[in-house]
Amino acid sequence: MKKISFVSVAIFASLLSGCATNVIDSFIKEQNYDGLYLRGVFSWWEADEKYKLVELSDQVYSTSIELIADGQPYDFKFADANWTPGMNCGYASESDKVIVVGDSVRSNCETTDENFRFTPTETGTFQFTIDFNGFGAPKVSINIVTN
Repeated sequence: MKKISFVSVAIFASLLSGCATNVIDSFIKEQNYDGLYLRGVFSWWEADEKYKLVELSDQVYSTSIELIADGQPYDFKFADANWTPGMNCGYASESDKVIVVGDSVRSNCETTDENFRFTPTETGTFQFTIDFNGFGAPKVSINIVTN
């Protein structure tokens, strides 16, 4: 009986440690986001080199563009040139869809149609940033550079 209990405990411990290793591995692996672009109505949704993101710091990417404040929203998302699953970052939930200067919202990089929406209140150059640091959803923000 003791032999069966010992074998059962050994098998259970082995299974449990295998599960923990898989979870930890998925958090350790970092995606390479060097091929992302800011894509939207302003670029006809193309992967234009002018809108390619640059890495500001570890896992934080950004680009700046000029926008006109004409009352119309700009739809956009972050994606690679091929719209690759896992590299197609739109809003995470309806509450994250509309973004305003100075705020940050959550992104989901497995999206297909979930475009962010930004309506500038003044004409100027805006910095679009996506931050993949930490656990959970990437954070997207927009800041005004010049007006």
